[in-house]
Amino acid sequence: MGIVIMKSGDFQALMDRIEAIEKYIYQVKPKQPPLQEIWLDNEVVCSYLKISKRTLQRYRSNGVITYSLIGKKTYYTISEIKRLLEEKRIQRNVGSLEELAAKGLMTLPKD
Repeated sequence: MGIVIMKSGDFQALMDRIEAIEKYIYQVKPKQPPLQEIWLDNEVVCSYLKISKRTLQRYRSNGVITYSLIGKKTYYTISEIKRLLEEKRIQRNVGSLEELAAKGLMTLPKD
């Protein structure tokens, strides 16, 4: 490797670009999907609704709750859980849906 000699103006321009990139990286936040599009797995839903896995299975079988199968796992959207609660299909003193969404983000299937 040889030694590269830069003029001071070129070096300053390079440093300015690096600083601009750094500012951009720290300002850009990862986009979170809209609340209603966050998916939750069985465990998170059962825990949140305080129901058993068997009860959740019965809700699926009876068409009370809509779901999606991805691989061998079952997933539900936050909007579906919210609908059940609003229709009073499930009686539950509900915590924050944002807290539930945070748990759901961790359960999204990886591509």
